[in-house]
Amino acid sequence: MAAKQHSRRESSAMTLFKTQSLRRRLVLISLITTGLTLLLANFAYISLEYYLAKRDTENKLQVLGDVISDRITAALTFNDKALLESNLNTLQSDGAIVRGCIYRQDQTLAASYHSKAHERIDCPNYLPRVDTLKTYNFSRFFPVTRAEEPIGTLYIESSRDQLLERFFQFLVFSIIIMLTAFALALFLANKLKDVISRPMRELSDTLTEILNKKVYSIRATKTNNDELGDLVDLFNRLLTTIDDENQSLKASEERFRKLTALSPVGIFQVDPNQNLQYVNQRWRDIHGMTNDHPDLQDWFEMINPKDLVNVQEAWNRLVLDQESIALEIRLTRPDMAYTWIHLMASALYDRDGQLLGYLGAISDISELKAAQVQMETLAFFDPLTGLANRRLFKNRLVTSVKGAIRSGKSMALMFLDMDQFKRVNDTLGHDAGDVLLKEVSNRLSNTVRENDTVSRIGGDEFTILLTDISSVQDVRAVAEKILRAMSKPIRVKGQDILTSVSIGITMTPDDSTDTNVLMKNADLAMYSAKEQGRNNFQFFSEEMNHSILEHLAIEKEINEAIERNQFTLFYQPKISLFDYRTTGVETLIRWQHPDKGIITPDNFIPVAEETGQIIDIGNWVLEQACRQISSLIRKNIMPADAKVAVNLSAKQFTDPDLAGRIRNVLEITEIPPRCLELEITESTLMDDVEAAIRIMQEIKSTGVSIAIDDFGTGYSSLSYIKRFPIDVLKVDRSFVMDIPDDKNDMAITAAVIAMAHKLDLNVVAEGVETDEQLQYLRLNNCDEGQGYLFSRPLSLGQLHQYLVISAERRSNSYEI
Repeated sequence: MAAKQHSRRESSAMTLFKTQSLRRRLVLISLITTGLTLLLANFAYISLEYYLAKRDTENKLQVLGDVISDRITAALTFNDKALLESNLNTLQSDGAIVRGCIYRQDQTLAASYHSKAHERIDCPNYLPRVDTLKTYNFSRFFPVTRAEEPIGTLYIESSRDQLLERFFQFLVFSIIIMLTAFALALFLANKLKDVISRPMRELSDTLTEILNKKVYSIRATKTNNDELGDLVDLFNRLLTTIDDENQSLKASEERFRKLTALSPVGIFQVDPNQNLQYVNQRWRDIHGMTNDHPDLQDWFEMINPKDLVNVQEAWNRLVLDQESIALEIRLTRPDMAYTWIHLMASALYDRDGQLLGYLGAISDISELKAAQVQMETLAFFDPLTGLANRRLFKNRLVTSVKGAIRSGKSMALMFLDMDQFKRVNDTLGHDAGDVLLKEVSNRLSNTVRENDTVSRIGGDEFTILLTDISSVQDVRAVAEKILRAMSKPIRVKGQDILTSVSIGITMTPDDSTDTNVLMKNADLAMYSAKEQGRNNFQFFSEEMNHSILEHLAIEKEINEAIERNQFTLFYQPKISLFDYRTTGVETLIRWQHPDKGIITPDNFIPVAEETGQIIDIGNWVLEQACRQISSLIRKNIMPADAKVAVNLSAKQFTDPDLAGRIRNVLEITEIPPRCLELEITESTLMDDVEAAIRIMQEIKSTGVSIAIDDFGTGYSSLSYIKRFPIDVLKVDRSFVMDIPDDKNDMAITAAVIAMAHKLDLNVVAEGVETDEQLQYLRLNNCDEGQGYLFSRPLSLGQLHQYLVISAERRSNSYEI
């Protein structure tokens, strides 16, 4: 209640101040300013004076206490009361000291002193009673010590009377100065009000005349060249501006009407009674209306029923709360076509705040909406198949995982990769591949529910999100359904194509709730499905994760092996089956691991192929083999026409710099081009036959020979073999090893030899280990052989020794 009364008094005082004339307010402001300034200054000076006097008194007490406590140590030790009182009597020199008390170690009074002006104030007999005394004087306790051990306490008390007397004298002096300054300020304020108020009164009279006569050509007279004179100039300029604005306003109104008539935006005005007052031609065009006086209710009836509720609510807020409207809505035109418009409207007021009505504008955004839909489609959907793309898939994957965690149900992620899609693309063309992708997309979409998501995340890779899964059997059923759907032939360019998919599956929350981990798991499971023979599905397991970790460990060790030069070369001799002379060697790589010993290529080459490390390894093998064999040829240890065969990996074969690298190695190692033979596997050549032919022609241009390794294990045909610019066919050991037990292998081997000779190709049989195999190969005119029957793979030093011994044996046989 008291707060409300105080607030009312403040409000009344402020109202009273505002109703006063300018002259009185100037005087009041001057007096209040002067008074507050002097009051604050005096308060600051008095406070400072009091603080300094108090500090001097306390410093004086400190000095007295330190001196006396130091002097009474011996007297207090021997309880010499006369000497103690003698020391205390030195306090008489300071008239402000009220009393001094010395207490023993047991807190009893040993000696005391009190001022004659304060005889009634005496020292208590016990030290604790001193703390209970209520006094406004200054006081201080000082410990009395001997050898840093307390032996008593000194108490000194000083009167405040002198301090207060000095304070009151200063206060009286300050009041006299303040009253004098206040009178002077009153005098100056009265003078100031005349200086300011007179020009203001003249300006007010001029303004009153202008308003009464409505003549804006009248101007105020400038009598001063100060700030008030500048105010008169501004006043006169304002009158000129008002006159100009009146003329400009009339011209603007005319321009506004012309602009609204030609505006590309529909403009309308509604009065407070909800009647359309004005619409421009563009508004009529957008709505397809031709009547001269359109009705607001007719306009509401044109709004699409799906948007009508939102528009009515927004319009009500505009009318009731004057809340502006900004909406995107659809209109149904008289021809029943939809038009997207952007509606904006707000309340219109006059200068007094009275509601004049509502002003709005509409824009036709149909083309913008169409473009927006197209952009969203491009951003989130695959343009070829219409499926969700990688971006939308990732968004839905995150949402699905969160939903599965909240609901406590499972979710499955399938990763699908089409088998042999590249072959269809290469043989039938990309347009056929597109047809195949579309049909696969349709079949995938038809195998899942509407709330599941099928995505194409790139190339021939697809993903499927299965939500609200109750058991693993549900996922298995969907996977089997997909495989059955894919097993049916697809008609492309008049041909029935059989396609299949490999599916990797992972589930949440069992496998993980991290989206990146789930993607990795599904990818690993998909690769496991491909390794199992394709056209199947595999669920993710920890064994797969262990396998990939082991794969990564090997990858890291291969990098270290390359950096630390841990690889070494072995050579297996190739022997002429006609005269048993050494015709060349095949280069074999071994890994001399510092902990695991010798590691064969089967244990690290597949990993190097996947990671791309095979490029560095292959380049090293090519250069080292040429360098070492070139040295043996120059020393006449190996025949001048012998060949060193080096295997080319698939990644090396497709390296665009391969031909240049071969030329560089030939130049560096000084090996004759005829002495180098590059072995390429049959499967590498058949990935892209036309490209393979171009690459082999580039290799042949360097002068080196080309051999097809492991012939008969792939899927090449005679039509391709005769087009390949090759020199040698190597019969795979899988056909040689069962001779003479397997008649089929014997027939195949004989046929390959005969076919190669018909094509003018040299034939090398791999894996010759028995005399029966050797005799059969000789009988069928096989040119060369290699295998354990002749020699195991040899180090460079062992190869040197082998060649020397072979030469000696041949020499001895000739002599005999």
